[in-house]
Amino acid sequence: MPANCDEGGAATSLEHALDCKKGGLVTQSHNEVRDVIGDLESVVFKEVVKEPVMQEANEAEGVPSLIADLSIRGVWQPQTVALFDVRVTDTDAPSHSQRVVSAILSSAEEAKKKKYSVAAAYRRASFTPFVVSVDGVLGREANFFIKHLAQKLAHKWEKSNSEVLGWMRARLSIAILRATNLCLRCSRTKWRSAFGMDDGSGLPSISA
Repeated sequence: MPANCDEGGAATSLEHALDCKKGGLVTQSHNEVRDVIGDLESVVFKEVVKEPVMQEANEAEGVPSLIADLSIRGVWQPQTVALFDVRVTDTDAPSHSQRVVSAILSSAEEAKKKKYSVAAAYRRASFTPFVVSVDGVLGREANFFIKHLAQKLAHKWEKSNSEVLGWMRARLSIAILRATNLCLRCSRTKWRSAFGMDDGSGLPSISA
């Protein structure tokens, strides 16, 4: 891990590396986990949508748009849409030092429900928070969903539930490890292209 953040020069700590929004690494690490979940869901369910718009923005009333991470039809009930939003939480942050991991993840789940549940119900959909720690610990609802999905996959593949569940947990753990490593070791400085084609300046001058 570098001694200093390459966007701003702040001293790099574990907490800073996992939380620094500059350079888009936190978003990319979040998407690592979201995409694995979406890939697994698409094996069983046909209608899987990334970043579904739950609520359109209304500038006149000061209402922001609300976008979930995934929508899947038929997860909990036939023909009913289930919405999911992912959160990867640093349970080792100093602000959590006096709390147990299960309580931290539970609080994150409740925060997600408070933000999304009303909008989901308005659209006649359900909402499930998918909360995990940077160490790979699943929140209660994420754990329940993984077990539910494993049963569906086991039936489809004619495998045992334990075999499929173990494979799913391993794949998810690898995604979380990649996501954490991305924040800890990758550069937050965006590369600048010398190609110069955005405004046509890279085109050669042609004279008649």
